[in-house]
Amino acid sequence: MSLESKLESGNQNQDNDNRLQVSSKGKRLFALLLDFIFALLFANTLVQVFREEHWDLVMQSRDLSGLVFFYGSIAFILLFKDIFGRSLGKLLLAMTIREMENLEQRPSRTVLVQRNILLLLFPVEGVIVLRDAYARRLADKWWKTVVLDDQKAMRGTLRILLGNIILFGFFSIAILFQRSGIEKTAAYQTAEQAIRSHQPLIPLLKQSPKIEEPEMHL
Repeated sequence: MSLESKLESGNQNQDNDNRLQVSSKGKRLFALLLDFIFALLFANTLVQVFREEHWDLVMQSRDLSGLVFFYGSIAFILLFKDIFGRSLGKLLLAMTIREMENLEQRPSRTVLVQRNILLLLFPVEGVIVLRDAYARRLADKWWKTVVLDDQKAMRGTLRILLGNIILFGFFSIAILFQRSGIEKTAAYQTAEQAIRSHQPLIPLLKQSPKIEEPEMHL
């Protein structure tokens, strides 16, 4: 039975508000863009939290192996983004993944992970989504899945609020760890040592030994 027939069969006893509807091509691509942005923000946050001493010097001299952690984090997040039935982007856009054979059934977690392996072929997958009548990726065809609009999703205002809270959380973490990141740089530590050893400033430092917070730039 074709997907169109399955949708018609599933919608026979449904009112207009609860009809099964395939997510549009634009929504699918926008959800993937949101997932990539969140993965990028998360990976960047991990880098800030686990910065090493003199990281500014390390960045100047490191080779491609130094980028493995950053890009590996992004790849890991994108691979497992649908592990709970939908990614963050799909949640914010009210979308859900279902099996082709049973549109009420969520695929297994193994399938949800396997279908994201083909994101490595993103240009190809993007073209296939745009050309397919039901906005299915190559992975959807291989693992017999389809992305539908979620009729039981949170209200739009709540989803917008959730997205803003997540972005604010990343922004807050960046602010909290920015000072420690600056203080771990070789440039900051060298400048602080030079200030503390400068003879005309020693009397002032004895009166106020704490150097004020460094200027912060996002």
